[in-house]
Amino acid sequence: MRILIITSCTGEKSVSSEHALTLKDFKQGRRHVARREKELKDLLCPANSLYTGQQHVRLMRGVQAFRESLLSSNGDDVLDLQILSAGYGIVSGEARLAPYEATFQGMPKGELREWARELGIPAAFRKTVAAPYDLGLILLGDDYLSTCELDGSVEFGGPTLLFCGGSTRKRLPDLVNVRPVVLSNPEAKRFSCGLVALKGELASRLLSRLAKDTNFTSELWKAKDVLTLVQSQPSVSTSRRRSATTKSDVDYVIDLPTSWQDKPHRKKLKYFIPEWDDLVDRDFDFLNDVHSGGSGNWANEVYAHQMYPEPNYDGILISKVVAEKSKTKKERINRLGVHRFLRVPRELPIMGDCGAFGYINEKVPPYTTEEILDYYSRLDFDFGVSIDHLIVSATETDKLDRYNLTIDNAAEFLRSHRKARLPWTPIGAVQGWDPRSYAAAAKKCVAMGYEYIGLGGLVRTSTRDILEILTHVHEVVPAKVKVHLFGLARLASMKAFAGLGVSSVDSASLLRRAWMGTGQNYLSMDGTFYTAIRIPGADKSFRAKRMVTEGRASAAEVAGLERRCMQAMSLFDQDKIPAEQVLDTLEEYDHLITPDRPPTRALLRETLEARPWRSCPCDICRRDGIQVVIFRGNNRNRRRGFHNTYVFYRLLQRALAGEAVGFQRAGAATKGQLTLFGPDDSDEGLEDAI
Repeated sequence: MRILIITSCTGEKSVSSEHALTLKDFKQGRRHVARREKELKDLLCPANSLYTGQQHVRLMRGVQAFRESLLSSNGDDVLDLQILSAGYGIVSGEARLAPYEATFQGMPKGELREWARELGIPAAFRKTVAAPYDLGLILLGDDYLSTCELDGSVEFGGPTLLFCGGSTRKRLPDLVNVRPVVLSNPEAKRFSCGLVALKGELASRLLSRLAKDTNFTSELWKAKDVLTLVQSQPSVSTSRRRSATTKSDVDYVIDLPTSWQDKPHRKKLKYFIPEWDDLVDRDFDFLNDVHSGGSGNWANEVYAHQMYPEPNYDGILISKVVAEKSKTKKERINRLGVHRFLRVPRELPIMGDCGAFGYINEKVPPYTTEEILDYYSRLDFDFGVSIDHLIVSATETDKLDRYNLTIDNAAEFLRSHRKARLPWTPIGAVQGWDPRSYAAAAKKCVAMGYEYIGLGGLVRTSTRDILEILTHVHEVVPAKVKVHLFGLARLASMKAFAGLGVSSVDSASLLRRAWMGTGQNYLSMDGTFYTAIRIPGADKSFRAKRMVTEGRASAAEVAGLERRCMQAMSLFDQDKIPAEQVLDTLEEYDHLITPDRPPTRALLRETLEARPWRSCPCDICRRDGIQVVIFRGNNRNRRRGFHNTYVFYRLLQRALAGEAVGFQRAGAATKGQLTLFGPDDSDEGLEDAI
């Protein structure tokens, strides 16, 4: 049996380079391309594994399943995978290609046809499909399919399924041996798959079935409803799917471009972001609210640093209590090490601490120094913090015990680190309750020999008090000793912190604010906070479900209002309806679900009228637009958090360069009405809350 598959290239690739080939290179001819390929010889990659778009990733699961079945058979079965590339033309899956950036998608029709002919695509397509085969699968989008110049003269060497959209189906000529299968959003929802990946998912299911039963081709061709037959075949098994996904889609180590490595602000202060399982589905289908991998997990989602050309932080902090909160995560991070687990290169610093917040109510920490030293060493951390015990108002009666325990642990930690000659940098944890206690503990750590100390327990402390504590610490800590502040991102005070000896901070506050509270969810490039627009899913929101259970509305009414809200946002983003019309719809839905929520119309109006997503230069806002300000599920809310971190990182750099930057509320209309940002309604209160 011979299977022929013709699929398209994707913009997402497993290999990237600042010197990747471009359409301009390809248009200079084959000799020029060959010279450029020699320059990139270390990056050449088989087309099979070069593309990481969801259609290709899902397709390759089925290809892998089918080819594995061939290894255990003695037949002459063959799977011929051909890829239509906007740079190389039609190439086999085994062809070694250089990283490149070129696409037919969106290219003007005349230019598209001219370039396709120059690449020889129409002739190559005819030759490829003319050879005999038992089943053909054509997985090309509209623009890519048009390059093949299909007409009645094209001969197909076997029964062929051509997956396409409804408009393409209407334009197709009558083709012998070809059966068009129309796909649209309902089919995407039916298969729990984004439309962009649907062709690959269907092909994967077909190939998986063929791997078990080669006679399936005849059954498939005779079926009245191909999709129903395909639906009866489940996706490739979870274990195989994870393996295929992690190899070619999400599980890759990012590059650190020179622009990131050379940032001057690090000479003053570095920003670490804590790791809290903040991942998203890169190919989430917002139209249908469908996860491209079915459900989210580490194996089919990406970190923020994979969504941008470079990380929006100078390092990452992992707490042991977070790293080991689930059996699966603990096993994976222990097997891979922290850098590989986070998909960052060795050059990006990873700091580890115990996560004292996780055992704050225990009499003593649940770890030993020996255990923590082994943990940091085995997982290849760059920095490791000694075991501390938080001192907060709730533990007032035990503060001296916790204070002394933290100091004693720091001493034992450094002695054992030196004795074992461990390669990573030790950080002495410092706790206290006032400027004098912090300074005394810091002085003891310095006397022990620490060259890096970390001050904890200050998250709920006002900026004014933090500055006083730092002043006292600065008086007893030599300039050569680095100081880290745990859990703080006081933007307007960063320059002052740096001036008092602080060399690094960490905080996930800006990321968390994306989905916490009202009035502070979306941060713009001028430091202004906007409110995210709540449109909870009718079938997912516990409030919506409770409303139906209580008989306040039917499920159909709730779903209808939800749908109207999402449609209103889309129409508003297209400038087809005014903001007030959107607000009326949002208010009706919100009042129905949460009748006791304080009025938010003024806040939402500010967001809609400002349209901050349109002016934001970050990759997420440019790609996903208005979806970023919609408060709804992990894939929107965390994207907004990633955006906030992007903005904060740039404001931080400006602050350290001496600019007067800080956080502010949107619109004078809300001034004095909200106490959402801190202990008072002043800008200082807002700063203290971050």
